[in-house]
Amino acid sequence: MRAMQSARTAIWFLGGNGHCTARLAGVRAVVPDLPLAEAPYPGFEGRPGAADLDAFLDALEPPPATALVYATGIGAMVALALRARGVVGDIPLVLQGPVLWGLEHRWFPRLMRVPPLRWLGVRLLRSRRFQRRFVGRHFHSPPGSAFFAGYDACTATADFFLWFTPTLLRRLEREFTPEKTRHVEVWLGGRETIVGQRELEWTRAALGVEWPQRVFPEWGHYPMIDDPAGWAREIHDALARATHLR
Repeated sequence: MRAMQSARTAIWFLGGNGHCTARLAGVRAVVPDLPLAEAPYPGFEGRPGAADLDAFLDALEPPPATALVYATGIGAMVALALRARGVVGDIPLVLQGPVLWGLEHRWFPRLMRVPPLRWLGVRLLRSRRFQRRFVGRHFHSPPGSAFFAGYDACTATADFFLWFTPTLLRRLEREFTPEKTRHVEVWLGGRETIVGQRELEWTRAALGVEWPQRVFPEWGHYPMIDDPAGWAREIHDALARATHLR
């Protein structure tokens, strides 16, 4: 409990697939003093890739003990894998639009585990035609070309699908003691188009947890891009009240 009483001073951001600094450019433009630090992913932003999940997690510098970890999309699985290792301890986790045990059920992750389809999937993500359709369906504000440049420069886009498999999920289910599932809060957008309540239902059935949820009616999957000022305000408030996450 003493760790949870410490003042929270920084937000440690774990982005999703194709993670790139473009996700936070708008936030930094409107709130330049927000204490926001990105986790430097191996294989992203021009960095060398990792041989496997263990090497990937080993290469991630741990967040400071006084941080609030904010993970979006498949970054939520990275956060939970770190929690299972004991790396983030009791540091509070906010999982926004999280990709979790749906990795075992949804069609796209399943297809991405098949080698020929994985190659096609990566090509699809880099297709300008697909990107235009993706923006029209999943964004309320255009993200700009830098967002997809993150996919172009990324050598690890498909790795998450190779690493976060049903075998790993079974391992996490065994490793997650009740203590390791504490201090987690889930944020969902009311206009979320990528993940939703079923993701949480599958996760709840697997881990036996009922994490507190907040629903933001106007948010989609990318609130830090669609509404940078509103997102910054909410994450700043979460940092201030992080001692109350249960």
